[in-house]
Amino acid sequence: MQRVMLLMADKTLSTLRVHQIDGLPKDADQLSLDVTQNTLLQRLLQKSAQVRLNPENHAQFAALLPPVLRRLFNGEHLLLRSLSANGRVVMLAIVDQGGGPFSETTVQAFGKTAQCIEKALHSFTNRSS
Repeated sequence: MQRVMLLMADKTLSTLRVHQIDGLPKDADQLSLDVTQNTLLQRLLQKSAQVRLNPENHAQFAALLPPVLRRLFNGEHLLLRSLSANGRVVMLAIVDQGGGPFSETTVQAFGKTAQCIEKALHSFTNRSS
């Protein structure tokens, strides 16, 4: 992936704050998103889910993205994936290939990577002291 943004959800699931970025402008690491004002983000924080934007659905979903995310990820191809631990969404991953199309293999690999992260989060939060 050429551009990656990992956002952490607060305890009330009302705000997403950037935790890590790669391939994006440095000032993007200060980003904070108000989830209460965005139905797409609200849905992604309800349970683990993945949204894939492509030319066929870009107009529909891009309109639901916060303007700052549309500026940072300005292509027609984008993946958004919420990650959960113990049944609660804790993180949102947003990735693209610099705006270019994803291969099916890349999409599958991203999904598997997200599953591995969720398993690791589950193991970490349920470890014994």
